[in-house]
Amino acid sequence: MKKYFLFLLLVQIITTILAQDKTVTYYVDPSANPPDLMVTLKHLDARVSFVSEQNLVIGSTEFTFSPNRYKTDSIVFYAPDFTIQSVNLDGQKINWKIQSPSLILYPQAGLLIRNREYKIAIEYQAKPMAGAIYFTGWRSEEQGKRKEIWAHRPHGWLPYIDARITVDMFITFDSDYKVFSNGERIDVSENMDKTKTWHYRMAKNHPFFSTALVIGNYDFQVSHSGGGVPLELWYYRGQEDRVKPTYQYTEAMMDFLEKETGVKYPYPLYRQAPVIDYMYGAMETTTSTIFGDFILIDPHAYWQRNYINTNAHEMAHQWFGNAISHLQNKDVWLTESFATFYAKMFDKSVFGEDYFENDKNDELMLALTAAKNNNYPVGGSLGGNARIYQKGSLVLGMLNYVMGDTEFKDAIKYYLEHHLFTNAETSDFIRAVYEVTCKPYQWFFEEWVLHGGEPDYKVTYAVSDDTTGLRSTHIRVWQMQPVNEQVGLYKMPINFEVHYKDGSMEVKQVWIENKQEEVILPNQQKKSIDFVLFDPGRQIVKKMTFEKSFEELSNQAMKADHMIDRFDALVGIRSIPVSVKRDILIRCYNKEKFFLTRAEIIDQLAADTVDKTFNLFHSALTDEDALVRKAVLKSLAPVPPVLKGEFVRALKDYSYLNIELALDNLCQSFPEETETYLGLTKNEKGWRGLNIRMKWLEIAIGKGHKEFLQELIGYTTPEFEFETRINAFKVLKKLRYIDETVVKNANQAAKHWNGKLSAAAKEYLGYFGN
Repeated sequence: MKKYFLFLLLVQIITTILAQDKTVTYYVDPSANPPDLMVTLKHLDARVSFVSEQNLVIGSTEFTFSPNRYKTDSIVFYAPDFTIQSVNLDGQKINWKIQSPSLILYPQAGLLIRNREYKIAIEYQAKPMAGAIYFTGWRSEEQGKRKEIWAHRPHGWLPYIDARITVDMFITFDSDYKVFSNGERIDVSENMDKTKTWHYRMAKNHPFFSTALVIGNYDFQVSHSGGGVPLELWYYRGQEDRVKPTYQYTEAMMDFLEKETGVKYPYPLYRQAPVIDYMYGAMETTTSTIFGDFILIDPHAYWQRNYINTNAHEMAHQWFGNAISHLQNKDVWLTESFATFYAKMFDKSVFGEDYFENDKNDELMLALTAAKNNNYPVGGSLGGNARIYQKGSLVLGMLNYVMGDTEFKDAIKYYLEHHLFTNAETSDFIRAVYEVTCKPYQWFFEEWVLHGGEPDYKVTYAVSDDTTGLRSTHIRVWQMQPVNEQVGLYKMPINFEVHYKDGSMEVKQVWIENKQEEVILPNQQKKSIDFVLFDPGRQIVKKMTFEKSFEELSNQAMKADHMIDRFDALVGIRSIPVSVKRDILIRCYNKEKFFLTRAEIIDQLAADTVDKTFNLFHSALTDEDALVRKAVLKSLAPVPPVLKGEFVRALKDYSYLNIELALDNLCQSFPEETETYLGLTKNEKGWRGLNIRMKWLEIAIGKGHKEFLQELIGYTTPEFEFETRINAFKVLKKLRYIDETVVKNANQAAKHWNGKLSAAAKEYLGYFGN
């Protein structure tokens, strides 16, 4: 007995030692450290004006601050391209120097006492390089372009130190223009020199980096959410008709986010404005979002890109990013993943489950594409957009799935309420989840946030009877991903469904966490299996191999409850000959309602030439969903003669994009009738870079109508917005046309701060060896 006790003690000691030797490895993140702050800024009083023709900023700022150190020998502001006129500390001049891009202040030794408040006043001028604040339409070569000044960050026009601050902003400009910034508009005063001074106030602290400025020829409408939050919807003067299609659902978004987060909107109002030549979709700044004017749409442009999801994303940032900001860039997922998740959830609330599953599908494709390059985690700065936006959004969905709706919402509410108007980091959110649930979810965050990678499941199943005659379905699951210091075996609750031919099914949820596992579902009545689903509805981020017969895939495509499972089945039969799958595809099409599955069916049938398939195409071309019509217009090339009439009618489609597709396809399919098609569309312009007109010019000039060449060349000039210029360069490249004027415009565009425009111009020049 004594020997047995000693043996057990030895086993326990060895086990303890082995457990102590186990290590956890993380990537070294260059953005893991928070900023080193000599002082804490508390309030900014800024008075700014502009000489727009000179790209000149004239500023006077007073910062209230407290030293963070017992000895503060210098204070460093980011101030690129600044000319400093004076610096005062509590009314007394102090020494300073410019060491580009920094302004370094040198307080007298021993003057500053830790945690006491002081004021620094800085008088300056700045001619910032593009990329800090943007002046458009003011130069002579931009004559005719919309005149604007805008910035979505303070860098380059205000002295900057990272901080959360309150603000009083006074902007003086020509009284013909309106001015947009952060917070409440306290006053707009008339000046004697035909200018106005606009006073905006941020009474609650916000991230200084989240500071905006927009000046232009605007009007705005005021609406209110159901909860009473004032909403300013800005638009270009004379384009009031675009307010409704652009800002649709804005009021509902605010109500949705307040309900889903459990926290009222944290600021007194919310506003949005479009700007020209914007390089992204949009950018949240506190209370005030800036977005690209290519999303200031009329109803016909809805299917090229609408503002709904982007609008919800930027509004969600008012909670996640502004009211709470991430402490360091490795925690940026707390800002971007959350905003992406809540925008997707809003889509679901308006457009339904199928739309939501399509959003998740798009996110998964981007996440898995990024996984081909590396295994960087969501909770870090190295993983790129696909991790911090799309995969992070999926991870939050999985956390919701694991925790359940009630606990998940409670945790979000707790996290927000306990960190409102502060900086937070990933550990703060993990702790909030624990303090709400008292459950150890650290394993989840280790797998999905702090480490990268995704599970790669291999699934098979077999039916067998035991010795008593009891039948069961045995589903075997392997985790095939390579296991290393960064990627391990994943632990997740996974649903299994066995669907029978009589319409019934067996369902079981099992925690899968080992390299190989077997899940057994009883089939006491020995029913015939129709199909088997692993993780129905795609709750888990994963790669998967699950080979199924054509019959099983056909049954799944017809009968699975989730649209995405039906879509997966359709994708699974892509390699099957059309003659074999035609009938099931047509049956599926007639049953389906959502564009993703219908478009997949259309694409698989595109080369088919039998009457029943043409009948499907006839139906699709008159479908009320423009995306279904788009699938036919895009997939069927050349146009079958029997469908020629429907394609011609598509030249008057409600969607600008569909008109462009129809025109291109018809002219390529029936070149002898090109002049007719050009005549039918000669007055169409389109949107997003004049898409229809650009296609029209490409075809017309290609057919010898050189009289339109100067119009096309004109679209490359600086007076046009970036997408029109991009499209013009692309068409000229296709036409293999080059001259001195286009080269001059391309060289100018190649230096433009909008990266999409500069890339298109460089591609054009590179094609011709310039």
